[in-house]
Amino acid sequence: MASSGDVAMMPTGLKGKLASLEDFISMQNEELAAQRQEIESLRNDKTGIEDHYQAQLQELKKTMVGDVQRLQDEVKRHFAQQKAENARLQQQITTLKGEKTSLQQQILGLQRRIQEIEEQVGCD
Repeated sequence: MASSGDVAMMPTGLKGKLASLEDFISMQNEELAAQRQEIESLRNDKTGIEDHYQAQLQELKKTMVGDVQRLQDEVKRHFAQQKAENARLQQQITTLKGEKTSLQQQILGLQRRIQEIEEQVGCD
C-alpha cells in the first residue's frame, strides 16, 4: 500500500501527466541517441576491420603473385637446364652409337682377317 508521501510524488492532473510524458519522451530520445551512437561506433569498427582485412588481403595477393612468378621463373629455368641436359645426353648417345657401329665394323674386319689367317695357316 502506498504511503501518503508516495502519493504526493505521483503526478496528478493533466500538467503532471504531461510532464511525466515529456520526461519519458526525453529518456527515450536519450536512449535512442545512445543507440544511434553505438550503431555509428559499430559501423566505424566494421569499416575499420574491413579496411584492415582488405589491406591484408591485398598484401597477401601481392606476396602470392610474387611467389608464383618466382616459382614460374624457377620452373622455366629448370626446364631450360633439363632441355640442355637432354640435348647433351642425346648427342652423347648419337656419338656412342657411331662408336659402336665403328667398333662392330672393326670387329667384323678383324674376324675376317682371323679367318683369312686361319685359312692360310690351314693351307700350309
